[in-house]
Amino acid sequence: MRTRPSTPLLLLLLSCGAAARAEDVRCGPPPQAPSRGCGAAADADPIARDRPQPRASRLLRRPTEVRSFLDRVRAEQGIEARMAVGHVRGLLAPAPPPPDWTPRRHGKGRLERGPGGVPLLFLEGTPEEMGEQHGALLKDELRALLDWYVPSFVGRRELARARRQARALFEPHLAPDHRREVEAMARAAGIGLDDAVFAQCFTDLYRLFGCSTLSAPSAEGALLARNLDFPSMGRLGRYSLVVVARPEGKRPFVSVGWPGLVGVLSGQSDALALAVMVVHNADGARAGEPFQLAFRRVLETAGDAAEAERLLRATALTVTNNLMIVDRAGDARVLELHPEGLVARGPDPAGRLVATNHFLTRERREARLSVEYLSSRRRYRAVCDAADGASPLRLEQARAALDAASVPITLQSMVFLPAAGALEVSLPARGPATKGRWVRLEGLLD
Repeated sequence: MRTRPSTPLLLLLLSCGAAARAEDVRCGPPPQAPSRGCGAAADADPIARDRPQPRASRLLRRPTEVRSFLDRVRAEQGIEARMAVGHVRGLLAPAPPPPDWTPRRHGKGRLERGPGGVPLLFLEGTPEEMGEQHGALLKDELRALLDWYVPSFVGRRELARARRQARALFEPHLAPDHRREVEAMARAAGIGLDDAVFAQCFTDLYRLFGCSTLSAPSAEGALLARNLDFPSMGRLGRYSLVVVARPEGKRPFVSVGWPGLVGVLSGQSDALALAVMVVHNADGARAGEPFQLAFRRVLETAGDAAEAERLLRATALTVTNNLMIVDRAGDARVLELHPEGLVARGPDPAGRLVATNHFLTRERREARLSVEYLSSRRRYRAVCDAADGASPLRLEQARAALDAASVPITLQSMVFLPAAGALEVSLPARGPATKGRWVRLEGLLD
């Protein structure tokens, strides 16, 4: 039976607080030209001004267009319904044990408490060594997330089917070294390989988070400021940590994530920083390399933003995402990723570049009817407004821009400084993370 349109929207508003407030629609269309970042509103942009805007009357001209439009609406509402129901299921489930961040060692790996008590997981060596270190050092934390978060969100009845789907779509496309690392982590943690693989492609199948990013010149080089908005189920925030990885024969990198995450959602190497933002669509996942692992491969190998783009153009992309990349030289770009191809856009004349959870380029943009889309537009405009007129941007202004775009499920906030080799993070137990204590981490990749 189909879910009525109002049900997922109301559930999402109640459980996540992502209400489409008046300012969501008051700020007008975001800039549409591929070369613009924040910039002027669409009515000041000749490309956007001359382009026909989506209208209901135009959508309703042909029955096939009506069906296509309604199919997209139902698909997005299904995503939002799963997100809301999973969040509520997690809140009602028995609480997992709190993580134990007591410093400890295993081989070349170690767990430490950094400045401000931030958990730091250091991994080093071959794929087998790094996987073993990860699984041995965080065995209990990894099991807690797999036993609580994943079944609560997916639903225990659906979990077996989801594992089979992940195995069919993604496992054949895992890079050999990443596969060996995941296998070693599973053995050391005493968990099933299917569970360990599923953790790496969970976000390809379940499009459940919204994020906001900003790049701008700063006194320490171009920065990448990032909010990660993720259903917390009231407890996920306390499992956040920073991974410092030194894979043998590859570039070292840091990643902000959770136990069991071999791939990267937000990270920085000695060459560049990157952060992903989900873009919902109605098509679901295609076969290919899980995007978390594809982005890790970029950090491990790419020397600049241009090389990162070339690598991803040659990658079998599974889903639609925005990916912001900023390298040490200050080259910043947003890659609008789609299984059918990649489109890049750059900053505005002041060097500012903003992205949330919708596409902006002429080739990819699409107006949608969903809470997530309205929230994405509101957050986009909030970041643009907060960063307007400031160049170079001070770090406190970048943090203020993230705060303007925060929501109750903003679990992790960070500012990457690739030229300085530093980052600032706020990883509180409960969101929004922008209200938490900011900590600066330096020298992790020296």
